[in-house]
Amino acid sequence: MSSHRVSLWRHIAAALLSVSGLTACDRLVDPPLPVDAQQFSPPAVYSTWWDMTRACSGLPGPLGAVTWFVSDEVLHDPKTGETLTAYWSAASNRIVINSLYVLEGSLVRHEMLHALIRNGGHPRRQFLGNCAGTVVCQGGCVEEAGPFPQPPENPISVTGDSLEITVSIQPIKPTTAHDGGFFAMTVFARNRTRHWVTADPGLSGSGITHSFFYNVSGPKGALIGGNNVASDPSDWIFAPGETKKAIFDFSIGNSLPEGKLPPGEYTLRGGYDDYWAPPAAVTIGP
Repeated sequence: MSSHRVSLWRHIAAALLSVSGLTACDRLVDPPLPVDAQQFSPPAVYSTWWDMTRACSGLPGPLGAVTWFVSDEVLHDPKTGETLTAYWSAASNRIVINSLYVLEGSLVRHEMLHALIRNGGHPRRQFLGNCAGTVVCQGGCVEEAGPFPQPPENPISVTGDSLEITVSIQPIKPTTAHDGGFFAMTVFARNRTRHWVTADPGLSGSGITHSFFYNVSGPKGALIGGNNVASDPSDWIFAPGETKKAIFDFSIGNSLPEGKLPPGEYTLRGGYDDYWAPPAAVTIGP
């Protein structure tokens, strides 16, 4: 299984912060834009990603209220100097993204969630609760969210085969005419019991603890795969009947390491804790 998604998440995890704005004379002001920053119109898929983030957060708000900027520069938090891949700024409700991550769905949705909650912080209820799996939350995001709340009963240890694992593909027949060829595979893991359970994530060959994972294969066999890094108890502790999910984003193209698949017939599989959901056959059109 390819580790390209693991390394990407590790890179993003080291840089996930959002700038809420700087205070001057009792008013919010935006930090200076990078010198090469250019405003851009959000691509079609941003509307879908915005709807996904609104749905998980339960918060209203128009995508058009956000102003978007892209920069080739390495971004920095003006307060701490930390390296960023993207940030949301409160004063003008703008999002600045490094050009390498403009089409990285989980990261873009992370910043969209900031714009919806109108807060540069990372409240656990949203980032590791309502929108867990829809937005990426690693590293500093997890730390700022605070500790995982103690369950009302001691979770029972179970293996992944005790969970109901399913997969959904949206849209079911991806084409370049829809969202520029972007599509998403959502992997669900549901606790079938009436008890709190803990499903200890498996260990990959690289020694990285993972929770959800995926594999894409074609007529000649496996092509790409990846997994999400498990870094918080919310990744493996399930409430009675709780369903957790992870969204993996793909697009039509010609770069397998980047999740860009040429038109054709594919089998997509998703799993959790080393257990697979039934495979899903997908035809990707031009």
